[in-house]
Amino acid sequence: MSGIEAIKDNSSSDKLLILKRGITWIEGPGYFGKEIRFIAQEVTAVLLSENKAVHWIDGAHRFNPSTFFEPLRTRDCGLEECLRRLYIGRGFTLHQLHALILRVHQETLLTGASLVVIDGLLAMFLDEQIRRYEGRAILRNCLQTLQKLSEHCAVIVVDGHATSILHQRFKSVLKVHADKHLYGYWQTKRKKFLILKSTADSETVLRLLPKQKDGSQSKLEAFTSIDQVAQHRLLSVDVLPIQME
Repeated sequence: MSGIEAIKDNSSSDKLLILKRGITWIEGPGYFGKEIRFIAQEVTAVLLSENKAVHWIDGAHRFNPSTFFEPLRTRDCGLEECLRRLYIGRGFTLHQLHALILRVHQETLLTGASLVVIDGLLAMFLDEQIRRYEGRAILRNCLQTLQKLSEHCAVIVVDGHATSILHQRFKSVLKVHADKHLYGYWQTKRKKFLILKSTADSETVLRLLPKQKDGSQSKLEAFTSIDQVAQHRLLSVDVLPIQME
């Protein structure tokens, strides 16, 4: 069956990737984790299909609703009904992103959301117009807010590999606040096997099998996506341990 499949797990006790409470930091290849965010998307699709609400804050200007079409259809649930439970926020500046994160805690209390995803959290912090001390202060405030939020729902933060010394310094701040860190990288240049390592010394290998997009998805992407670079498809998952601890 075409999909994303976990083919190896060296951990005997740490088999679940995403924490049910706390902050899970997913770090991987691509622009601020672009090539690894499918994990967050897949977890989101699972929760939406279970009639649960999810908040998604886009910090990298790349949210594309059509990527949820296929995984929701394969779960035999109503597409429109599921997407109504997906609440999207997009900040075009660092201060707008900061405001969205500060506000999401109260919003989740109203929606009863089970998950909050911050996609590309650190992207805007590297803006040359942002003073370093200001960026650090805002990041700490964001992460403290997310820590409080994670007491009653899961939080996933998506980021990429370090692109500069400043980026690495911000990662150090994120590391202090994260409850779990998943580090992903490609096994080969062909990008068919993604290695995931966690702070608990576990290792999971994900095998990605490509699948063509249908016509309706391609047409919608032409109008809605500002990110036209090829990315990994969200497909049905048979073995990938994305259940939440």
